[in-house]
Amino acid sequence: MRKQIKAIFLFAFLCSIVQSQTLPSNNLLKGFVKDENDRPLEFVSVVIEDLGLISSTNSKGMFYFGNVSSGDYLLTFKRNGYQSRSLEVDFSGIDTMLSITMTESLIETPVIDVTGSFNAVDISKSTFSITELNSRNITKLRSQTLAETIQNIPGISNISTGPGIGKPVIRGLGSQSVLIVHDGVKHESQSWGDEHGPELSLFDLERIEVLRGPASLIYGADGIGGVINVISKPLMFSGKKHAIFYGDAVLGGFSGDEQLLGSLGLGVGSKKFGLKGHLGYRNTGNVKTPEGTFLVNTPEGTKEITGGVLSNSSSKEFQAGANLGVNGSFGNVNLGFETFRRELGIHEDPAEDPEATLTQKMNTSQVSIESSFDLSPGFQIKPVFSFQLQDRKEFETKADVESDNYALYLRLGTFDASLKLDHQLSKCLGGTIGTSFTYQKNETLADEKLIPNYYANTVGIYLLEKFIIGDLTLSAGTRLDSKNLNIKETVFETDSAGIPVKVLNPDMINFSSVTGSFGIVYSPVKLLNIYANAGRGWRPPSEFELYVDGVHEGAGRFERGLKSLDPYSVPEPEESINIDLGIRLNYKALRIELSAYRNLVDNFIYPSPTGDTLEGNPVFDIKQSRSTFIGYEYSVQYQPLKWLVLNVSGDFVRTENNATGNPLPFTPPMKNIFEFKLQKHSWGMLLNPYFRISAKVISPQSKTDPLEAKTDGYILLNGGIGFDFEFAKSAASVDLIVTNFADIKYVDHLSRYKGYALNPGRSFSLQLSVPFRF
Repeated sequence: MRKQIKAIFLFAFLCSIVQSQTLPSNNLLKGFVKDENDRPLEFVSVVIEDLGLISSTNSKGMFYFGNVSSGDYLLTFKRNGYQSRSLEVDFSGIDTMLSITMTESLIETPVIDVTGSFNAVDISKSTFSITELNSRNITKLRSQTLAETIQNIPGISNISTGPGIGKPVIRGLGSQSVLIVHDGVKHESQSWGDEHGPELSLFDLERIEVLRGPASLIYGADGIGGVINVISKPLMFSGKKHAIFYGDAVLGGFSGDEQLLGSLGLGVGSKKFGLKGHLGYRNTGNVKTPEGTFLVNTPEGTKEITGGVLSNSSSKEFQAGANLGVNGSFGNVNLGFETFRRELGIHEDPAEDPEATLTQKMNTSQVSIESSFDLSPGFQIKPVFSFQLQDRKEFETKADVESDNYALYLRLGTFDASLKLDHQLSKCLGGTIGTSFTYQKNETLADEKLIPNYYANTVGIYLLEKFIIGDLTLSAGTRLDSKNLNIKETVFETDSAGIPVKVLNPDMINFSSVTGSFGIVYSPVKLLNIYANAGRGWRPPSEFELYVDGVHEGAGRFERGLKSLDPYSVPEPEESINIDLGIRLNYKALRIELSAYRNLVDNFIYPSPTGDTLEGNPVFDIKQSRSTFIGYEYSVQYQPLKWLVLNVSGDFVRTENNATGNPLPFTPPMKNIFEFKLQKHSWGMLLNPYFRISAKVISPQSKTDPLEAKTDGYILLNGGIGFDFEFAKSAASVDLIVTNFADIKYVDHLSRYKGYALNPGRSFSLQLSVPFRF
């Protein structure tokens, strides 16, 4: 299978290179970016979103793109301290000069949506609730995990297993109900495990988009809660005769766990070819929590826990990636490779085993080829192929790590292929039709078996159309998916003589579903968007949810799956109906976004505590029930003065198991964040110097499952100072950030340590980011 996959990648890439040599290489798209006083603006990031091409303005405010085929494109313009802009361009293929004016502003807002549609659209035409972190904000907020980096976005929470493992939660839904997409490809990280976080590099990123609400129409199964779209920095190509050389370096550290991090990226681009690579490294010590004692709630009653250093909570990781691309008037092709290696310790309850050193080792690699070919004006065909391989090992002790004596070893291989045809039938009507295929093979290679050996394949076909007329945008689409799961005979347990005593027999299960979405955006005035969306999503039960039957060391639970409890049961896929309503207002110095939703999920799958104990671990049964999620998010930004901006944001979700009337486990508490930020355009040699302070207010969570512990509320004070400066034709940056400035003792409701360990205390982080271009 791997040989065939490699052959596909090689054949497609060689064909693209041959084609690029036979087509013309003119088609220059260039432009001049200025401020309100007609002065040229340097360091503006310019992206042709439809093609994934990036450039930046020079000291004269000029940018250049070469080899751009004719078509309608959406361009974005971003610079720190200025209001981001988007511009729709009808490019005829003849050399074209654009002129763009940018306005000073401290208000930050997304200008496009690439996650809620198959193509980039202006945010004013998006029917989804979208939030974006741009590259500058990622630099400021970069944490150890993706979930922690984005957890302050409205509607987003973080199920954490210490600072080293974080799983994003969107509107109360987590695990496989949240899709992680990396550069157009679904990220597979065996996300069925509570302590299995996304294994993604947080370096070399252009932006992170968060879509709240089901996205099964676009991405197929899963994603009932939403999508987190992680987008790497694109290749840079030269718009002139000479090649460009570029890159970036990052150095930083955190005091809370004595963490050190660093990365280096290098790239070169000519008119037709681009090449870049990056390396990243992170090493953390044990986590420090506030000293002293603290009372927490547990299912058994109140318990006193002690702060200090959390033993066995250190980690180290290595990341690397490379991209090779071809850009021509025919379109573009990008061949990519990523690898992510991590080793981390999991802190366990010291009252049960103070010497425990449970350790995980993960190795995730991905190779992909993404292409876009112009068939004729208004028509593009986009094939994408990828292969991911993930090895996950768990060790009971550090000594076992040295001898590679693993207790759990899972190997998952995933091949994804998709082919879509984008079509613009007229100025007001366009869309996408396509198909996708996924093949997975899982091998359980250790004596401990959490999930069986299996093969699975999923096929989908879809259609999405968007109609724009005047101030009204309508979008509608439908999708059909089918998943075939082939379970192989798996020995789960043997006796002392090695004779099997618990064997899972071969099994075949099929799941299928029809999903769809309908959305509308109305703009009665230019600065106001009123949007609504009704969507149907689906998610088949994972192999873990079906067949788990035993102690899950990483989760500290004895878990039993749907088919383990009843081999004759016929589990149904989750199917959701979600309704979203929202407004986006941009009026002078004020930006407001409000959204409310109701998500009804049939056959919702969740782990339920039974109150029993087996083999020294609490028993959790996997169950299904109709469940309801109702909530809202809000974000308000107000800039009363040129150098001052006030931000207020927050979210709330109420969950209910309709069968029992009880809240669902792990329901996030209400969150409100208040921020005060000062920022000047320049101060001497410094650009955009800023100072900010914020208060994160988390409400008590008293509405819990009867067998789940309640948690108290808390307030975290956070702050930061920083600035940009010119270096090698780019804008470098320095950021000093402090979290939990008051060093308060608290436990978060979504912390899996909350019954025996505090959350981290005060921590200072200092990061230097230096991009460069020659």
